[in-house]
Amino acid sequence: MNEEDRLERLRRRIRNLDAALLGLVAERIELAREVGREKRSRGVPLRDFEVEKRVLQRAADSATELGVESSLARDLMRSLIDESCRIQEVEHYSAFSGEAESVLVIGGAGKMGRWLVRFLASQGHRVRSFDPAGSPGDPVFAPTLAEGLGGASIVLIAVPLERTATAIDEVVAAGFRGIVCDIASLKQHLQPAFDRACAAGAAVASLHPMFGPGVRTLSGRVVVVCDCGAPAATGRVAALFRDTAATLIELDLERHDRVAAWVLGLSHLINLVFARALASSGLTATELGVIGSTTYAAQVATTRAVAGENPELYYGIQKLNPFTAEVHGRTAAALADWSDWIGRGDAAAFAAAMSEVRAWLGRGAEVDEGTSEDESLP
Repeated sequence: MNEEDRLERLRRRIRNLDAALLGLVAERIELAREVGREKRSRGVPLRDFEVEKRVLQRAADSATELGVESSLARDLMRSLIDESCRIQEVEHYSAFSGEAESVLVIGGAGKMGRWLVRFLASQGHRVRSFDPAGSPGDPVFAPTLAEGLGGASIVLIAVPLERTATAIDEVVAAGFRGIVCDIASLKQHLQPAFDRACAAGAAVASLHPMFGPGVRTLSGRVVVVCDCGAPAATGRVAALFRDTAATLIELDLERHDRVAAWVLGLSHLINLVFARALASSGLTATELGVIGSTTYAAQVATTRAVAGENPELYYGIQKLNPFTAEVHGRTAAALADWSDWIGRGDAAAFAAAMSEVRAWLGRGAEVDEGTSEDESLP
């Protein structure tokens, strides 16, 4: 047998193994469907992170015994778990159990607006969309605000941050007295508009889906619910997500913005500072990427996603949050601390600070596998 025949024989074996692997994946997915039905019938939550942790550890241990990289096994099992959860959610955890609402989505042609229209329709609600950028050929399109409001029980406002207050005022001025709910990333600056809507007789509620329009599943996702003084209205908008796999978290308006300043504002800021510093280095992204460590690659992937977002939205999240100054001040102070310890050669202070942040993160002293470069490198 010549070398070419042997190569083809080996490739044929790999093709056969690939087909066998996919067959096992299909069998696993079918079993996951059955598990989903059982969990739903018993009232068990969709995700059990302790079970998932054991599955990942078992896969890593088995891989080690077989001489396979444990990180490969973990990545493979994470993908299988995510797909299983997605299927279970779609088939067993996404059925609205209450009375269907009639919902108008203002800004329904935007990315998040389109997601809301699709999601609500999939839940059995009657949905219309009002957006000057909408298409008249769209079956849910409302050509005027007045037509869209007709028969609506809930109005969801999914417009840019700086337009949200105006949109609330316009809905109320049009005579709507049902439930008006925003999905804005910040809340406190909307309080005057909320007050005007309440005074006019509308019921106000507020949601913040902590995910973007590209989400494939609500499993592991969070929807923040803010009570604006109308508990019944808050309950009805929360119910739009209650029968899904999303986690609902209740916060008042001030607490929401304080938390958002850190989980959104700081996260955005750090990535933008990282990108701007790199851009000023005199080196190209290609040069750095070729040599970059695992940590660098992971950070750049996140930074690239942030840099590709809407500048107006990200500016508004910084500018309109009353807690931004505190976040910026603490960030500057933290950078000054690290710089000072390095400049003074204070290795003990540096190490102590790393221990403190590890303890705060709840990680102890361990390093997650595959997330940091080799410690033996200079």
